[in-house]
Amino acid sequence: MKVSILAAAVAVFSLNSLTPPARAAQLGDPAPELQIAEWVKGEPVKLADLKGKKVAVVEFWATWCGPCRVSIPHLTELQKKFKDVVIIGISDEEVATVRRYVERMGDQMDYRVAVDKDNKTGEGYMGAFGVDAIPHAFVVDKEGRIVWHGHPMDRLETVLQDLHSGKFSLERARKQAEAMTKLEAFAQAVLTGDDEKAGTLGKELETLDAEVGPILPDRKFNAEEIRKLLQFRMALNEYQQALAQEAPEGTVAKLEKRLTELAPKDFDVATFKQRMANARLFTRYARAAAGMSPTNDLPELARQLRELKGATAEELNEWAWTLLTDERIQQRDTDLALHLAKAALDASGGTNASVLDTYARALFDTGKVDEAIEYQKKAVAATRDEDLRQMLHEVLQRYEAAATNRAARK
Repeated sequence: MKVSILAAAVAVFSLNSLTPPARAAQLGDPAPELQIAEWVKGEPVKLADLKGKKVAVVEFWATWCGPCRVSIPHLTELQKKFKDVVIIGISDEEVATVRRYVERMGDQMDYRVAVDKDNKTGEGYMGAFGVDAIPHAFVVDKEGRIVWHGHPMDRLETVLQDLHSGKFSLERARKQAEAMTKLEAFAQAVLTGDDEKAGTLGKELETLDAEVGPILPDRKFNAEEIRKLLQFRMALNEYQQALAQEAPEGTVAKLEKRLTELAPKDFDVATFKQRMANARLFTRYARAAAGMSPTNDLPELARQLRELKGATAEELNEWAWTLLTDERIQQRDTDLALHLAKAALDASGGTNASVLDTYARALFDTGKVDEAIEYQKKAVAATRDEDLRQMLHEVLQRYEAAATNRAARK
């Protein structure tokens, strides 16, 4: 299955996270001042002090948010690229939780980070614009106006570049926002079977796309194509839920038949079904290991994980890392983690820095310090990203220090 074929459907389908408040804020409105409980990284800043001098990016995130972790290096790159921009990542979590995360990220998270005060900043931005999904960024121009908001991996860099060069158009941004509102309405019409409304909105969106597009990332808006993708995405969600809830075999078969009929050519239903089964198995194990379900199931679930066939290197690596590092795990089976990490290493060909790093961690946690050092060196050598290399090298130094201390005790 190629993720790209789902990109458009996911982008539209996830718009249900945008729920307009009673009185929605609009692009061009003055940006509320930040209300911060504590600045975790970087010097404190007031938006009023930036007016006339710098652009601000106010980004909402959380340590538990997977997509947020993906966008953090991107925000760091943008902070380095645009000297007239101040990026501020805001979380509503406990200060200690955010500080631990930021310290662990080091230079990979190289911009200001703060903790919201009683969610007042979140209400002023996320709440005012009816957004409840993170990560989400708001751009405040040098006049102190909110001129754009969206996913930080979407058009943020283009917006900052246009502001920097003087090419940014607030009117264009407003029309793009209007298009997103229409897109949500189009999605709802498709999913509820209102063909007439979907047809009308589809034509309007195709016109807007030509005028201010692209509405969707990297593709021209085609109403019929997106309608089919939305129907496929809905069928996919229903199928996932049925598998997760262990619905009757007849129900699953019926949903699988519809999914197959709607699936794009490069979507492999059989592969997806296997990956769902794999994920369900690991989830059952992780819940038991965390004490959230009967722990007497652990030996059998561990056996099934060891004998599992067909899991991808990415899946195996993620599972191993979770077993090694997730604080919720109460019964930590490092031998199982090592087995999964080795399987990930074999499946990846031994050239992926992240997989090598996980395998080295598993070796270290099982007492194989010298081997851990050997594979951590390989992880350092396997990456071209300077920030990641530095982080991996710091881990290597920790392993080497442990080896030195062990030798000194003998």
